[in-house]
Amino acid sequence: MESPAVLQRGIFICGVGFLLVSVLFSVNRWPASELFAILGAIVSTGLYVKFQLSVEKKKPSNLARHATLGMLVAAIVLRSFDLAAGSYFFLAGFIAFLVWVTWSVLEELPPSED
Repeated sequence: MESPAVLQRGIFICGVGFLLVSVLFSVNRWPASELFAILGAIVSTGLYVKFQLSVEKKKPSNLARHATLGMLVAAIVLRSFDLAAGSYFFLAGFIAFLVWVTWSVLEELPPSED
């Protein structure tokens, strides 16, 4: 796997930061939360897909991670536009996060000897 450049990593971090700023703006009802949500969703999702395509060793628990990221990004975008469906996506994203953590821990355990 070719490691992403420092600039790409920084842009990815900025994209996730835009999503977090959008949540802050949505909670405080400040304008421009929609702009930050859309920009953060495009940048973070695009670079996440690019990074995942370059990974050589794929784990089954990555499916839960993909679902977690997708659900949380969708929830943030929907809530920034004051749509009630965002709450359901947050709930589904939280459940996907718990599944991802549990699945990742179980993958790291050594196989049982019967």
